[in-house]
Amino acid sequence: MKTSLKFFVIVLALFMQVSIVCAYEGTPVYLYSLRTPKTGNIAGPRRTAAKPRPLYMDIFLDEDNRCLNLSDPEGNTITYYIYNEDEQVVASGTISFAEQETATISLETLGYGLYTLNIILDDTTYSGDFGLEE
Repeated sequence: MKTSLKFFVIVLALFMQVSIVCAYEGTPVYLYSLRTPKTGNIAGPRRTAAKPRPLYMDIFLDEDNRCLNLSDPEGNTITYYIYNEDEQVVASGTISFAEQETATISLETLGYGLYTLNIILDDTTYSGDFGLEE
């Protein structure tokens, strides 16, 4: 009985994960956390760097509607920056997911090319690249 219950829970979890991913159309944007390099040459014991908090957010690029669709079930407030290939900020803002689980960032003003999305949450920066094509 325990084995079949575990199997059912695993299958249900996989089904729910697939249904969440399929709810959005577009290309997923994968983010990674950025770490700052160690500074100075200090002798003696050091603490290890704190492990960054995982970002439980789904981000999909919708090229047809020229937007990024974000979903955050945790209700966080994020700050985002979008950089072009010349590392200039071309879009920025703050999004609160406290009242809503999904949000959209319009990319209408951006031309074709490669861009970097930086999301700041709790003093940790997450970064990922996406491209807009003709």
